[in-house]
Amino acid sequence: MNRKNDHTSGREDAYGRPHEKRLVLDWTKAHDVTPVEKELSNALPSLVAAKRALTKGEGKGADFMGWVHYVGEKAPSQLAEIKKCVETFSAHSNAIVVIGIGGSLLGTKAVYEALTHAFASLNPGEFHRRPLLFWAGHHVATDELSELLDALDNFTPSLVVVSKSGTTTEPALAFRVLKKYLDDRFGEKEARLRVAAITDPESGTLLKLAREQGFPTFSIPRNVGGRYSLFTPVGLLPLAIAGVDVERFVAGGRQAASDAMSEQNDSLETNVALCYAGLRNILYAQGYKTEALCHWSPKLRGVSEWWKQLFGESDGKDNTGLFPASAQFTTDLHSLGQYFQEGERNLFATHIRVVEEASVARGSLKRVVSIPEASLDDGFGFLAGEPLTRVQHEAQQGTFLAHADGQVPTLSWELPTLDAYWLGYWMYTNMFACGVGGLARGVNPFDQPGVEAYKSNMFALLGKPGHDGKAQDIRARLDRGARLRSLGLSTRT
Repeated sequence: MNRKNDHTSGREDAYGRPHEKRLVLDWTKAHDVTPVEKELSNALPSLVAAKRALTKGEGKGADFMGWVHYVGEKAPSQLAEIKKCVETFSAHSNAIVVIGIGGSLLGTKAVYEALTHAFASLNPGEFHRRPLLFWAGHHVATDELSELLDALDNFTPSLVVVSKSGTTTEPALAFRVLKKYLDDRFGEKEARLRVAAITDPESGTLLKLAREQGFPTFSIPRNVGGRYSLFTPVGLLPLAIAGVDVERFVAGGRQAASDAMSEQNDSLETNVALCYAGLRNILYAQGYKTEALCHWSPKLRGVSEWWKQLFGESDGKDNTGLFPASAQFTTDLHSLGQYFQEGERNLFATHIRVVEEASVARGSLKRVVSIPEASLDDGFGFLAGEPLTRVQHEAQQGTFLAHADGQVPTLSWELPTLDAYWLGYWMYTNMFACGVGGLARGVNPFDQPGVEAYKSNMFALLGKPGHDGKAQDIRARLDRGARLRSLGLSTRT
């Protein structure tokens, strides 16, 4: 079996152009640490069966498999409707606050941060000539929300609120605060023109409110869960407003879907989604309980956060599942790197490596950084004239080898470039691998019953109607539980 799995569909991309670049999953440094090749071959029948169930919409969680075909069948037609809203909001706003939590926010934030200028907000007129995106509704922290209101005074903002029900606590409260801000600043009539809602197509608090207020609405399909909703209006509307090339992003996702689902592509050598799903399950069964996704650019930090939610909510069932963690290299090689090298041998690393690195300069042009000649006697004159990407590449190769020598199984995703097409391709591939891996392991990768536990307690403590009688018992339990505490020596301020 070829341990360097590189794949596209071969002949043409979604625009009819020949493919020359490929997405690669290199698992050489995993097999060098622990024998996985035979186990991977043995797992192939169950992986193919899970793939076919997912493609047909069958098996555990079938009611939430609508995302599988959405990117190919419905996303392209959504773009025309989205474009009308983009033109309206771009005409009257230079900032958009996206309100949501979990899957309603993380994917959008990940793509936006990866594909736009890292310092766009410092000079939006030159670095990013589209509305900037800001984020709210993903916490209940007073400090950041207050400071967001301060920042918005420097813009003419609008809101995109994302919630299937409209009753999720964090985004609902943020929407209340931000809608009041718009009312006070622009008046209620104009404020209504500065809100778009992405919500359930048939019912729910947010849909009802949108109809009453006259907000434009876009639908989250009922058979698509939040963490699988990136290629629906949840991600496409705000990304399009911000100027991300959503047509190319969808094209990458469509190609990845076609490649992953093809009935002629059941080979682990050419189906990267199947291969990744199988490797994760095998390494977990061998005792590796944590997977660390390691990115090599700060611009991919949001991608890691999206990935953690995708796999964390999907895998963590029945007291089983890989724990998804993340690290930013080379930064974290100077902190977590020690643990990777010599800590518990219970984790494996999966890296995202961009083969052709380049920065986004002034919104469109791409550039590279070369190490200059200098009079500094710093010992690095031997690198003068070299591109910084060479240092990055050799640091990656050195890390992969060092960690493998330290008995850390290492996988490496190689993206040809960091652009809308390949990011869409990679993100859909991971969604499909997540579904296949969960079904092959026998869990439902599309529900998340565990996240409701804290909400029930919180609502009772807040006095929400329908939770009467529970608060007293919960408070008594908390009081009884608060018995082991250490105190600082001084209470002076």
